[in-house]
Amino acid sequence: MLRARRLLRTATIAAVLLSSLTAGAQEQERFEQHWYGWQNLIGLGAAYSLVGVGLGLDSGTTSVIAAGLGTYVLSGPIIHLAHGNGIGAGVSAGLNLGLPLTTGVIGAFTYCGIANCKGYMGDLGYVVGAVIGGGLGMLTANVIDVAFLAVEKVERPSPATTGSLDPEATRYRPLFQASFRF
Repeated sequence: MLRARRLLRTATIAAVLLSSLTAGAQEQERFEQHWYGWQNLIGLGAAYSLVGVGLGLDSGTTSVIAAGLGTYVLSGPIIHLAHGNGIGAGVSAGLNLGLPLTTGVIGAFTYCGIANCKGYMGDLGYVVGAVIGGGLGMLTANVIDVAFLAVEKVERPSPATTGSLDPEATRYRPLFQASFRF
């Protein structure tokens, strides 16, 4: 009988202690993450298009290429600032400037280390290596910016505010809607 009471007391204490852990585990997060990288992709598409058009023109190419490179450097930070992500804007500007310059220098010295830029091509080898390395740096900066930095936390609405009796919710009901979650 004494053993049964000890076992019952131990089970009761364990249940009380574990009940607070399970109650806290059932609470849902109030924030969810939204990806706005598609806006960065639009800015990058415009930047690369301007550079491509500038390279294809016969005259007046420097202003179009400069506008394209300016759009490349500034579009990501402006979009991050519009979403209230100041740290992301600073990191994006640093990546957009620093990574292509660093990889361009590395590419120039690597290309000339392999191809020996003293011969027929001369100093043009440095330019080729810098363009290849800088292009890879730009691509890497874009991937990091769009995939990892373009995320914002948005407060999830409580179930009480998303009721079906709200006349505004029924006013804007779509005719066709499809959604997927992974």
